[in-house]
Amino acid sequence: MALSSKTAGFLSRGWVVAALLALLQPFPCPAEADSSGPPEILSLFPLGGRPGEEFEGTLRGRGLEGANELWFDSGGVRATVLGLRNEKGPKPEETPQSDAGAKPVQLLSLRFQVDPAAQPGSRSLRAITPRGLSHPLTFHVHAEPGHRESLATHDLASEAESLPEWPLAVHGTLGQPAEVDYYAFTVAEGERLRFEVRSLELSDLAITLFEPAGSWFSPDRARRLAFSDEPVSYPELSTEPVLRHRFGKAGRFLVRVSGFMGEGGPDHPYLLRITRDAEGKNGEASGSVSIGSSRDLWQERSWTRELRADRMDALRARTASLPRPPSRPEPPDVGQDGTGKPPLPETIPVIELDEAPDEASKAMVVTLPSLLVGSIEHPGDIDRVRFEAKVGDRIALEIETPRATVPVFNPYLKMVDAEGAEVLTNVHSILNANTEIEKQIRPKVIHSFPRAGEFTLEIRDITAAFGGPSMAYRVLIRPQVPHMGQIHVAEGHLNLVAGTATPLSLVTDQEEHFEGSIALSLAGLPPGVTAVAGTRAEPDAPPAVNEGRKERYVSRSRKATLVLVAAADAPATPVPVPVKVMAQPVEEGRMGRMTPVKDLLLMVVAPVVPTAQSASNPVEKTVVESDNRRVSPD
Repeated sequence: MALSSKTAGFLSRGWVVAALLALLQPFPCPAEADSSGPPEILSLFPLGGRPGEEFEGTLRGRGLEGANELWFDSGGVRATVLGLRNEKGPKPEETPQSDAGAKPVQLLSLRFQVDPAAQPGSRSLRAITPRGLSHPLTFHVHAEPGHRESLATHDLASEAESLPEWPLAVHGTLGQPAEVDYYAFTVAEGERLRFEVRSLELSDLAITLFEPAGSWFSPDRARRLAFSDEPVSYPELSTEPVLRHRFGKAGRFLVRVSGFMGEGGPDHPYLLRITRDAEGKNGEASGSVSIGSSRDLWQERSWTRELRADRMDALRARTASLPRPPSRPEPPDVGQDGTGKPPLPETIPVIELDEAPDEASKAMVVTLPSLLVGSIEHPGDIDRVRFEAKVGDRIALEIETPRATVPVFNPYLKMVDAEGAEVLTNVHSILNANTEIEKQIRPKVIHSFPRAGEFTLEIRDITAAFGGPSMAYRVLIRPQVPHMGQIHVAEGHLNLVAGTATPLSLVTDQEEHFEGSIALSLAGLPPGVTAVAGTRAEPDAPPAVNEGRKERYVSRSRKATLVLVAAADAPATPVPVPVKVMAQPVEEGRMGRMTPVKDLLLMVVAPVVPTAQSASNPVEKTVVESDNRRVSPD
């Protein structure tokens, strides 16, 4: 469509005015954009080292201006910051629109020193800058000799990089999307090896074993022997692949590291450990333990929490009073001062069900509480026990899967009465928003008996298609104890700017009809920081269609907020301060035991005034030990 000269002139003048206004605006300073917000670390290479080893590495992240310290959550590792530089990124016209305002990526050069006495295992590493503390990355101390990937490309079996003798820890990177790395090694006949990969959160890596077999079409063809990508994904369980293989003959073999969905890029480093497979270790190898990790101290509704014979005492310790069962009278007073003996611990009887009969009439009779220990030995195996209950008795069933867990092993508990009618299961049925019935098995269920009688508890796998020693279970059947459940704290660290306030959100679980309150507090706050109670607005949520018998399977929860206030003159903390979240049950005016809930890392930082020179200042060389002591440079 043709435009009139008047319209064209108006538009041209409009563009000229817009261009002049744009030129008059002050140019943004890159340093100012980079100096806002806490530091962010993206990746680390290499991901660890061997005790007694000294090596250089690189931390990749954003907002690292002024970083001169690294903080570890346990001892044995020291780091020296050597320098900071910007990474060459894509051209402006090649930058995705969603990343247009992102801070530039930076590379922090480091020298690591691992103490000769350092215990193998994983540690959390964080960067400290004038704007606070970063989120953690995992640093692995491995017992095997280290080897860094040396070939630029070895994505074909014929170009596999030859490895020294194992055991070995290989540090490599999948630097591009869809990249794969082949490594060659030799073994003796009958050797059993264990391969495991450690990576970062962005990566979902897989391990594949090959034998260079060749074929009529290609002499370089490799035949696949084994594959692992760790299909199980469950909270608190590692999703890193582990592969075990027994080699029937001696020779040269290949191992390939790849992204399951073609992951790759500068933030996809990995650590490949090749060790001799020691049978009978239940899948754990040296160096796989987490050292100094900060986890919630109490786990209740989890398939992997440990059920022990002292569970009843542990539950009563989370109440405001410690009632003793009738079978355990208080000990008499002793001594002239009238003090009494400490209460004797209650030990729950442990009942082995490995040889449980299949007939319900021959099931073992147990009393409450009892800890049932056994396994689903073969497909279709069902273990049973019988017990008596009176009208109004309230029980709790807790299930632990110490080896294989959901979704590989799905324990199904079913309780029937003397006539065989179903009374209770651990299957929670919900009618979702699509009017479809959704079912999920739960690791804990509670029940109140409306009538007395003899009841039978059946334990099986819900599929009835699998069995074996790995499908082990521990089922605790016990009276209910109303108590303070898990206290959920999402944050692991807080950066508090002097003169500001930051909310800390908590969710408290009220277990087994606990009707009391829970007092929350923070212990170990640095000078100038206080914690006060607060409120928060919750977003409107649509009502559930039908949540089923929710009271059986899900704890009641309450939400709370603590507001951390830093005074304007609060001194900055050069290193993170460990702060404990504490909880205390309150019932009818009685105060229960003060219980630690979670460890937080808190830093008070001074308000940062952006300057154009902050990004160009040289980085001070500082050696920081992992026990947070600052040491002068050599």
